[in-house]
Amino acid sequence: METLYNCHIHTFTEKDIPDKFLPLRLVRFIARQEGYEWLAFILHNANPFSERDALDRYLSFVKTGRLGSQRLVFEECLKQYPTGTKFIIHPMDMAYMGAGNVPRDYIEQLIELKRMRDAYKDISNDAVIPFVHIDPRRPGHYELFMQAIEQWGFRGVKLYPPIGVFPYDKRLMKIYEYCENKRVPVLAHCTAGNPVYWKGSHKQLIRMLQDCLLRIDYEGKTDKELCSYFTHPLGYKIVMNNFPDLKVCLAHFGRETEWDSIILDMIDKYENLYVDISYSMSDENHWAKLKVLLSTNKRFAERCLFGSDFYMVKIECTEKQFGIKLRAYLGEELFHKIAVINPIKYLD
Repeated sequence: METLYNCHIHTFTEKDIPDKFLPLRLVRFIARQEGYEWLAFILHNANPFSERDALDRYLSFVKTGRLGSQRLVFEECLKQYPTGTKFIIHPMDMAYMGAGNVPRDYIEQLIELKRMRDAYKDISNDAVIPFVHIDPRRPGHYELFMQAIEQWGFRGVKLYPPIGVFPYDKRLMKIYEYCENKRVPVLAHCTAGNPVYWKGSHKQLIRMLQDCLLRIDYEGKTDKELCSYFTHPLGYKIVMNNFPDLKVCLAHFGRETEWDSIILDMIDKYENLYVDISYSMSDENHWAKLKVLLSTNKRFAERCLFGSDFYMVKIECTEKQFGIKLRAYLGEELFHKIAVINPIKYLD
């Protein structure tokens, strides 16, 4: 049996989540055992008419982050996939998203991830494929990038623009140049809405958006909606035009927004542009469209990657829904393409 790839999961812990990620600094409160159990009971019963209560679902997400180590988080995901499956793991640097203090330094998260990768070299066929998240606002970000790639053997770069950085930020150009020359793949968040976005002051957000190359409609927009401009797919056209041989994956394709059509047009134009379906396919209503695209659009079918977004996706559904139900729906031929053939090409 050929090796399966899940191209998009997370293993960061509650120590890597800023204080104000949830309202009222609930992250630190529910990080304590007694705090979590008490609040879970209250929120689980807050809306007896809905099993999809938002805060209840966030508790499931934070509960995973409370497991204490990235290895324990990873094992929660690993056990839900066939033996030999490989996972691209994306750390998160949330120190500069305006959401308060992060308990441990980002470097420590990366070192722990490296150690976990090393541990799985022998026991599970190199199951861990680490990428490094780069936020160009971090002092020494380029040196950190070089250390992760050249010294620690990380395989790619993660970008997360909604926390306040455009993909065409000039500070990223040197990294793109290196990645293009060395065939290092990049994966970038690309959705119109997400719970992880700039949480600082509105005034500062407006200042940051002044660097946007798209026309912004501010009328009636929340900060969360405005942060979508950071990660709009048209922003990646600028990157691809400057670095045509750079392999870029736009994550979370398929939620049937206007961005889907923009990205499909871009796939026709840019030979090294990929998408993944992580998080987006938490809603089974999107599965039919995905299957039609994989069956009828050759370019899309050759550059679509399977990913689940564990454990972020716990907000919406279970890992089993990604790992088994979606595979059964698509059929073995299509699933093999997005979970075996395309990931190998993307990582090569």
